[in-house]
Amino acid sequence: MSLDVSKNVSSIKNKDKEQVSIGFITMEEKLIYLNQYSFTQNLNEILDDFIQKNNENSLRQYFNFGENFNINNFSFYAKREDKLERIDFRKGKDIVTSLENLEDTINIFGNIIFRSFSTSNTNLDYLKIYVKYEERFKKLVENFEEYIIKSTHLIGKPQLNQTSYFRYDKLIKEIKTINCHKTDIIDNKINSFSFYDNYCNAKNYLYIYEGVSDVEIQFSKFFNINLIKNKITLISAEFPKRYLHSMIFIPSCYIFIIGGNKAKEVLTYEIDDQNTSYDIYPYQLPKCLLEPSLISINNKYIYILENSTISLNIYKMDLIKISPFEQIEIKNKNSMDQKFFGVVRNKNSILFLGGQKLNMNMKNNNLGKKYCYEYHYDTDKIVLSKREFSPIDFIEKTFIPIGDDLFLQFAEYKKDNKKVLKMVQFDGNEQEVEKSESNNS
Repeated sequence: MSLDVSKNVSSIKNKDKEQVSIGFITMEEKLIYLNQYSFTQNLNEILDDFIQKNNENSLRQYFNFGENFNINNFSFYAKREDKLERIDFRKGKDIVTSLENLEDTINIFGNIIFRSFSTSNTNLDYLKIYVKYEERFKKLVENFEEYIIKSTHLIGKPQLNQTSYFRYDKLIKEIKTINCHKTDIIDNKINSFSFYDNYCNAKNYLYIYEGVSDVEIQFSKFFNINLIKNKITLISAEFPKRYLHSMIFIPSCYIFIIGGNKAKEVLTYEIDDQNTSYDIYPYQLPKCLLEPSLISINNKYIYILENSTISLNIYKMDLIKISPFEQIEIKNKNSMDQKFFGVVRNKNSILFLGGQKLNMNMKNNNLGKKYCYEYHYDTDKIVLSKREFSPIDFIEKTFIPIGDDLFLQFAEYKKDNKKVLKMVQFDGNEQEVEKSESNNS
């Protein structure tokens, strides 16, 4: 007999028996593992038990892993009204709380009394959790920079406090200001672009994650702008609320949303016309990071650099192994007063460009010049660069490759009461090109 669990949770809570039988099964209804758990146990504790009791060899009889096995590629589902819904084990909810949201998932005896069982007897009723092996990030390309160079010729930047954007065509080296269509703005309820909004460029599209600080608003919008057709598509109006977050495009089709106020969960989005949802990276950030700078290195690592408080935080994660976030211990205790900077690859280092200087331990030459810092990821040292510092606020902090060892990023600021777009190119020598909005509309 199958019952509506959400209508009977109160009965479960009141029973003397405080254990529930949970079985992990394949999509073909083959039982993999069966055990009893307390109602007060968190779902992530149950998941850990399943992982610990089932090694790679025991799971191979149920799944085809191919050559590379990664425990983080498992996804878990329960049935709700005859449809499978993915279970998020990382929310820390106990079984009873989770059951309140699940229907038609549990077969039970009488008035929801759970009996003891042995794993040899598979006829007993239990809560079914469906297990599926779904390889994550299987569409990574061999060379990230080469892919971006070949797939992208238009680069966009939302215009602050407007519903328009700057568009750069690298083929003809032209910058224009493009107004979004009014029907797109109205239909998708798009607000004027704010400094809290975060964005990244990907394959001639501008992906924008709305920044929301209002406590009364529960969700953020996630949408894109087709830079070729000037068309807005609302992907979802119910992404987790974020602000002071950052985004990075990882070829061929992934966007990582990292950091933000009170946000340790890392979200990922796979670019697909049919995809209206996000995924959650299996590991959380060790701490909340505000406006972190993001960069991919060696076609497998994402480095996260954040200096919003007293000290510089550097973390890295391995996209191939789907690793936890490893905190990098900087080997030389060099004070680093450059904050909210953009990042660009510079041979075996990550160069920090723009941002703010707090006048701490600044090293000036006789002309009073200030310099940027760089992080050498082969030695884990921070050194003062030869690059002169310029105070530029980058919202998209990852410099975009547009040619061999040639990178580009945009910033916007006020000059003589006019909004000015600054294009910063890096090719081993920093070049700044200023373009006025009025000259490019």
